[in-house]
Amino acid sequence: MRYTNSHLEDWIENLYRKIDITEPEQINFERIAEALDIMLSFKPVTSFALKHSGIYNICLDSRKSRTEQWYDFAHEFCHIYRHEGDKKTMPATWTDYLEWQSNYFTYHFCIPTFMLRNINLSYIQSHAIENVAWLFKVSPSFAKKRLSIYYRKLTQHLFNQTVTGNLCTPPL
Repeated sequence: MRYTNSHLEDWIENLYRKIDITEPEQINFERIAEALDIMLSFKPVTSFALKHSGIYNICLDSRKSRTEQWYDFAHEFCHIYRHEGDKKTMPATWTDYLEWQSNYFTYHFCIPTFMLRNINLSYIQSHAIENVAWLFKVSPSFAKKRLSIYYRKLTQHLFNQTVTGNLCTPPL
């Protein structure tokens, strides 16, 4: 089945390839921060990101688990690399949208599509979830949600092909 990347998926793949990360075991937020000159710190406060004097900073909540810090890193990374501007001057609905967008980005950043496509996923959902969670160092619930996003897109593509009549059918 054919899968067409979104602009977001292409952007994430290009970024990872640019910093020479092509396999799940290479993904780690310290490596990403170092490769992209992001200052990383850990404090017992809610995670946040900021840009000061041209330097990007991500502060992660030291009270959280490493997995939760990874989600926070991805979320804050989206804000500094994909969102610009001062949230204090934006309408609340726009801020809500940017938060939603950063949450969605987190699923794609923590489990990149170009790596997910290279995995031989089990047809048994629980096995696929366990494997993805283990490979990408995320929780099973996170892996389940990401796989749901991935499968929904595959199904949508198949549906679109069927509706437009572009689905290859075997000769009778």
